[in-house]
Formats: sequence, C-alpha cells, structure tokens
Amino acid sequence: MSDYVSRMLDEALGRIDDADRLEKSLSPTDTASHLRILGFEILLKCALVVCGERPKHTHCYLRLWNALPPAARDEIVRVANERMPGLINFSDLDGLLAAYQHVFEKARYFYEFDEERSQQEVRKRSQNWSDQGAPHDKADVVYYDDALCCLIAGLRGFVEPRL
Repeated sequence: MSDYVSRMLDEALGRIDDADRLEKSLSPTDTASHLRILGFEILLKCALVVCGERPKHTHCYLRLWNALPPAARDEIVRVANERMPGLINFSDLDGLLAAYQHVFEKARYFYEFDEERSQQEVRKRSQNWSDQGAPHDKADVVYYDDALCCLIAGLRGFVEPRL
C-alpha cells in the first residue's frame, strides 16, 4: 500500500511543482491553477488511501473530504492554518471545495462561460466586472490560490509522515 501512496504523492507533487514553474513564466493563462487543483485532488485521494479508504472516481471534493475521518480532517486543517496563520479563513471549507471543483470541472474550458456572447460583449462584461472592483461574488470563477496552497500543505503534512 505504501508504494501506491508514494506514487500518488509523487504524481501530486509533480503537478504542483509544474504549476509553480508555470506560474513563474509569462503565461497569461490559468493553467498553473488547474495543475495545482489536480495535485490537490490527488493529495486528497492519497489522504483517503492513507486512512484505509478507497477513493471514488469523482471530482466532488466535498464528498472526498467528508469521507476522511474527522481526526484526519482536523489535522489537515490545523496544518493548513499553520501555513499562513490568521490569513486564511477555513470556516467555509465547503465553499472552498466547491470552488475548486468548479474550477476543475468548468473552468478548464473557460470559453464556454461566454459561448453565446460576441467577443465585444465578453470584453464589455469583463470591463464592467473590473469597474465594479472585481467582486468575488460576481466572478464566474474564483481560484482562492492562497487557501489552496494551505490545504495542499495540510494534506502533505498529513500524508508524508504516514509513508
């Protein structure tokens, strides 16, 4: 089993490392965020395997999260909080997990959000959103990158010592 967990961990960390390198490039896309979320998903499933569970073939992060034992969830959030103390609020973890699932399932093909609009309408809509101060509650996609990095740290802090 530890061989399997090690391979999962290596794959997850490889995706996250790729995301970090890509993020430092001049690429104007959100591909780094997608890779990081994929790494997060693999780590979440890895944590389940460590806990003796067989993860479902799903991208429903809340379902995967809730399949972890409460003590595992508590430890992961504790370590995640230590990553950026006082800066990230995990009180709406369900909302964060839903946002990451949304990114993974819907934002890979961002052009689909505006499929029925012309390029000019898309630009105007984007400018209006920007002029409003780019509010999260009106965004099609929110990445919550800092919270994601903290959760990744929490998952690593849970999985790595158990190998």
